[in-house]
Amino acid sequence: MTDVEITNDMQATSKSAYHAFIDVAVPFRPELHRYCRQLTGDIWDAEDLVQDTLLKGFATLGLRQGAIENPRGYLVRIATNLWIDTQRRRVVAAEANAREAAVASSSTQSSSDRAGVRHAAEKLMAQLAPQERAAIVLKDVFDMSLKECAEVLSTSENAVKAALHRGRERLKDETPPRTRAASPALVAKFVKCLDTSDLPGLLALMLDSASIDMAGALVEVGRKEFERKGSWLWQSVNVHPDLPKEMRPPKWVNEIVAFRGETIVLGFMPPSHGHALQGITRFEEEDGKIARIRSYCFSPETAAEVANELGLKVGWIPYRFPTMQKA
Repeated sequence: MTDVEITNDMQATSKSAYHAFIDVAVPFRPELHRYCRQLTGDIWDAEDLVQDTLLKGFATLGLRQGAIENPRGYLVRIATNLWIDTQRRRVVAAEANAREAAVASSSTQSSSDRAGVRHAAEKLMAQLAPQERAAIVLKDVFDMSLKECAEVLSTSENAVKAALHRGRERLKDETPPRTRAASPALVAKFVKCLDTSDLPGLLALMLDSASIDMAGALVEVGRKEFERKGSWLWQSVNVHPDLPKEMRPPKWVNEIVAFRGETIVLGFMPPSHGHALQGITRFEEEDGKIARIRSYCFSPETAAEVANELGLKVGWIPYRFPTMQKA
């Protein structure tokens, strides 16, 4: 693969432009969220659709030839199209499964062979965890070396080998494993390390190829990013030491709760500051470790719905880092 440099200036310019775009959307952001909530019928899917809509809206700005005179309509159209595309893909997948079942029961050998190819592709997408799927595609399709795979996945060569082994073994299994929420025990270990500012302990709970996604604000993938100063885990333990002292928020009080069948963590301001809900964290587990963290610290509508259902007070939650907010 040819090395391509993405400079710090390019990244900073993109971040600044995206923050400006987020600010423009603030007046009708609640309306956009309500719309996505109605489309999806699920609290978490709605937030995902909002974030995907904003990203797609920002990404296509430079492709538009005319002025965008109605930003609200612009984003609603994007949300609608994204949702329709998602539903179409689900229908296509369901139809493919139905056709495959019919072919399996009565078909010629050549048809079975073709169905087998489709089946293999569907198994690849349905049965494997993201890092396993990525490792197999990079290694077996793009013929990358283990070193190249490790660089792309931000992990070690040994972790790539392990992902390849797990993935290939799971492809032999007819029963697709589910991506599942982390167990209460694993979440409890995470919160204990968080409360005691045990960064090594937090890192030990993470898969090498895990991801951390703070909706609309941050994406980190792989142990190298987790270990760097200023990472999400580092900031969680050190309570934003990069901010001026007068702007540093107090350390949150973390509470583990069951919400709609899932163990999640709620972050509150301390009782001296009103014990208001400020953030929500969800976890996915694989092989006894955390495979994904999803943090909702800049999702006020989602936090409001959770707080209302649990009878909690919700605090002021902005749509992005306050340090970057316009005066």
